[in-house]
Amino acid sequence: MFVRFILVLFLFNAVGCVSTSAKRVNNPHQMISIPDARLRIFEYYEGGQYARDVEAKTREIEAAVKKAIASGVKYPAVIMSMEDVLVSTYNVRKKQGFADNSCARKALDYSVILGILPAIKPSVKVFESLLSRGIPVFIISHRPENLRVSILENLAGAGYSGWSGLYLLPPNHQDDSSGFYEEVRKGLHRTGINIVVTVGVIPSDIAGEQTGTPILYPNYIYSSR
Repeated sequence: MFVRFILVLFLFNAVGCVSTSAKRVNNPHQMISIPDARLRIFEYYEGGQYARDVEAKTREIEAAVKKAIASGVKYPAVIMSMEDVLVSTYNVRKKQGFADNSCARKALDYSVILGILPAIKPSVKVFESLLSRGIPVFIISHRPENLRVSILENLAGAGYSGWSGLYLLPPNHQDDSSGFYEEVRKGLHRTGINIVVTVGVIPSDIAGEQTGTPILYPNYIYSSR
């Protein structure tokens, strides 16, 4: 833990809190103020609607798995993304004002390195339900391979165990992780495993082939990584 803390200090000192490049707005009449946007996110996540929506998504997972089993799919399995599917980045993003700049990203990296992202409780429940039925669960993260120990500790601390594989971003995908998730699914399919559900939080998580039933968790904070 001490080594990770020193690494985090280095990351914060090495990179300043600078804004990302601005993007052109297609329809300025649909814009809302930044404070209003933050308030809407806060109310959605902390007013109970987010939890209800996640619960609904877990029911979709259960239903899709039951349907696949009933139809006789052999060697069914489920793929789940890590951040904001199994563990939540909401609290750390809230502390940074839901910003997407260098400082905010480093704050999130800090939490990942220390392995302190909290569990999304409905996900723990559906995860355990899948395992109890003998359905293998494979986890994918866009984080690099050198954070494996931190991620393993985070998952364990959040109440997860018994998954069948944890896939982290290899060096050849460091600049663009968009195709990595599909690559993992195709690799599993070649071994005879049939992915019946893929659960993600942004569209690229569930894009491409071998997704089974694609399910996106609610996410109104970011659209890319």
